[in-house]
Formats: sequence, C-alpha cells, structure tokens
Amino acid sequence: MPTFVFALLFNFVIRAIRAVRQKKNKAVSESLCAACFHAHMQYGANARRAISCAYRGAVNPVKLDVLYCTNYQARSQPAPRPIGFVRQIAPAE
Repeated sequence: MPTFVFALLFNFVIRAIRAVRQKKNKAVSESLCAACFHAHMQYGANARRAISCAYRGAVNPVKLDVLYCTNYQARSQPAPRPIGFVRQIAPAE
C-alpha cells in the first residue's frame, strides 16, 4: 500500500512539472499592433505592455493581441497623409 501512495504522489509531481514547462514553452505570437503606424504602446517594468490604437484620432485601448486589422499601416511606410495646410507648392515664376 505505501508503494502505491508513493507512486501516486510521484505521478502527481511529474505531471505538475510538465504542466509548468509547457506553460513556459508556449509560443506567444507578436501582436500586429507592434508594427502599426497608429499604435501607441507602453511597456511596463514587469514585462507587460499596454496598447492603444489611435486610428482616426481617437485613442482606444486594445485588450487582446491582434492578428489581423483592417486599418493596419506599417510603420516603415511613409506618413499616410500630408502634413500641413498647403497641398501643393506653387512653382516660382
């Protein structure tokens, strides 16, 4: 009987160790917001981040990791709209 209890306890410990390892090794996908022009990201000291989307001027918090977004624009692309009031500069005569 004591061997049976020892075997159950040993099995429980092994399963707990496997569960912890699987949780650590789980692949975390990078959010699409990390490379978006409209994203405002804040990184905390405890490795957590807060993401907000500033599309169309309103800042909305994002509570999940985004895999697809209809308003996505890469940060490496030029500015999405011209800056300033003058659309075209008149040529000098």
